[in-house]
Amino acid sequence: MREQLTFLLELQKIDEKLEDSEQERADLPEKLRAIKEDVGRIERILEQERQQLAEARSYKAAREAEIAEDQELLAKAKHKMSAVRSSKEYLAVQREFEANRRHTSEREDEIGKLVEAIRQFEQSIKTHEEALAAMKSDVAAEEQATARRIEEIEGAVSAERGEREELAGRLRRDVLSKYNNIRRRRKGVAVVPLGEGGVCRGCNMRLPPQLYNIIQRAATIEQCPNCHRIVYFEAAEDLGEATEATD
Repeated sequence: MREQLTFLLELQKIDEKLEDSEQERADLPEKLRAIKEDVGRIERILEQERQQLAEARSYKAAREAEIAEDQELLAKAKHKMSAVRSSKEYLAVQREFEANRRHTSEREDEIGKLVEAIRQFEQSIKTHEEALAAMKSDVAAEEQATARRIEEIEGAVSAERGEREELAGRLRRDVLSKYNNIRRRRKGVAVVPLGEGGVCRGCNMRLPPQLYNIIQRAATIEQCPNCHRIVYFEAAEDLGEATEATD
C-alpha cells in the first residue's frame, strides 16, 4: 500500500502542474486583451482630440473671416468720416467705427485663445500618437510571445497528461476513484501528510490515536475523519513532499 501512496503523491504533483499550466494558458489571452483595451482607449482619445482640433481650426477660420469683414467695414467707416459734412453724421459714423473696432478686438482675442488651444491639441495628439505606436508594437510582440508560450504550455500539458495516464494506470481503481472524488471536493488537494502529534495538515484536526497508529503502519489507505483527505505518515517512508492545504 505504500507504493500506492507514492503513486498518489506523484499523481497529485502532476495534477498540480496541469492545473498551473492550464491556468496560465487561460490567463495569457486576458493579458493580451488588457493591452488591446489600452490601445482602444488611446484610439478613442485620439479620435476625440482630432475632432476637437478640426472644430477649433474651423472656428478660427470663421473668426478670421469675420475680422476680414470687420476690416472692410472699418475702412468704409474711415472713408465716411472723412466725407461727412455735419457733426451729427460724424458722430454716427464714429459710433459705427468704434463698434466695428471692438468687434475686431474681441475676435482677435478669441483667435489668440484658439491658437493656444490648437497648439495644445496638436501636442496632445502627437503624444498620444507616439504612445499608440509604441503600444501597437507591444501588442505585436506580446501576440508573438503569447503564441510561443501557448505552444510551450500545450506541449507540457500533453506530456503531463501522458504521465498522468500512465501513473493512473498503476493505481488501483478504487484508490484512483477515491483520489479523484476528494480532489474535486477539496480544491485539488486530496493527499496530505500528518503533522506533529497526528494533526491532519489539510484541516488541522488531531486524529484519534488508534487511527494515527494505523496510518503509521502505511498498510492501508486512510482518510481524515474531518476533511476526508487521504492522509499518510511522512516519516514512514520517503513518499515525497506533500502539499499543505486548508479547508
